[in-house]
Amino acid sequence: MSLENLLSRLEKVKGRGGSYVACCPAHPDKTPSLAIKESDGKIILHCFAGCAVADIVGAVGMDITELFPPSEPRYTPQPRVKFFATDMLKVLHLEATIVMVSALNITQGVILKPADIDRLKLAYQRIDTAMESV
Repeated sequence: MSLENLLSRLEKVKGRGGSYVACCPAHPDKTPSLAIKESDGKIILHCFAGCAVADIVGAVGMDITELFPPSEPRYTPQPRVKFFATDMLKVLHLEATIVMVSALNITQGVILKPADIDRLKLAYQRIDTAMESV
């Protein structure tokens, strides 16, 4: 709910620039005793006669949650990407081929380059990750 909407429900509203006074709707009030302020999107109410905020908003047909901006979710899970089994098998086949070629090279006495060793490690990690998701 906007500040303007709240102010339109109150009587004897005075003020401007985000700070107002009005008659409190929660008790018989002839002179303004309700302080209203907007800060960081929140509406702050204070009755100098001691009325509770819940009673004030209830008297104008509001809910206390309307004094605060809607909260934004702190975590939004990303949708899971679905894979077809055939796609997963193709990826695993490629990674297995990397492992096989590396193994053949090693058995023939070929010394793997650092980039080849890194790629072999990546193949192992991908196969391992695929197994964890089963």
